[in-house]
Amino acid sequence: MLVLVGLVLSLASVDALTTFPPKFQVGQMNGDVVVKCNTSEQQVSWTQNGDPEPMAELVAEGQTLTILGLDLPAAGNYSCWAGTVLLDSTYVVVSSSREERMNISCQTESYHGSFRCSWTGPHSAVFRARLTHSDGSVGEWVLASSHHGQFGASFMDPSFCPFAEELQPLQLQLEGLSDTSYLNVSSHFFIRDIVRPDPPQNLTVWWQGEQLLLTWAPPVSWPLPKSYFALLYRLQYELPNGTQVDKYVEGVEETQLQVGTQRVRISCQDPYTNPAWSPWTAWQDLDATQQSQLRAH
Repeated sequence: MLVLVGLVLSLASVDALTTFPPKFQVGQMNGDVVVKCNTSEQQVSWTQNGDPEPMAELVAEGQTLTILGLDLPAAGNYSCWAGTVLLDSTYVVVSSSREERMNISCQTESYHGSFRCSWTGPHSAVFRARLTHSDGSVGEWVLASSHHGQFGASFMDPSFCPFAEELQPLQLQLEGLSDTSYLNVSSHFFIRDIVRPDPPQNLTVWWQGEQLLLTWAPPVSWPLPKSYFALLYRLQYELPNGTQVDKYVEGVEETQLQVGTQRVRISCQDPYTNPAWSPWTAWQDLDATQQSQLRAH
């Protein structure tokens, strides 16, 4: 989990943004902002959020518009017109001075260079993000998906090599716009620190002589070869009296269970870094009847 300090996004009564505007301009609270109309027309008219009578104090001069004393009601979409023809638009927002903690969580299930980041924000906001890769190149902006204030975006570092040591962290730059305000934060992290494997697969319980054995396979998403990308497994099994026993094994895909085990599940992690454990597999029940049948076979 990456915990960053960011700028709060204020809310207002204008219509919520649905996508990142092609042009936007950030101004300071109570400061003046000059907006330019990208046109060869010398005389233009202006609207704020489609209203020809903006709530802001304005000074129009040719192709420029000066917003005096920018405040939250003065934020919004400023469009310049030649009669009924739309010439250009600029979304004006306020750079907030307040700070709050902002949680950004990035995670990947393997060492393939791709990962996903998620965070929370105001329902009315839109976000975009981009990645500065380990080789110094800057990726394209990615528009974040949103659902009830939950935002997320997926990324790929084409310069990442799973067999090489990460010497430089990745940088994630995040920009957000609410109806009135602007956010810009950056985070730095290594892919090795955000790996959370998928659960192991193909759990099988069987008898070998008088021994009750459990076998499994690594997650299908985990890289090969196994000798290089070893996994630490955490086995948890439950005895008839309800006691749960934890057992750790590394680099193997088979272990002995205590006879009488009622059910079992397993998780895994990379033992050479400090990432999160994978989710548990579902409990696999193994009652006395099943054990008798297994022994008979």
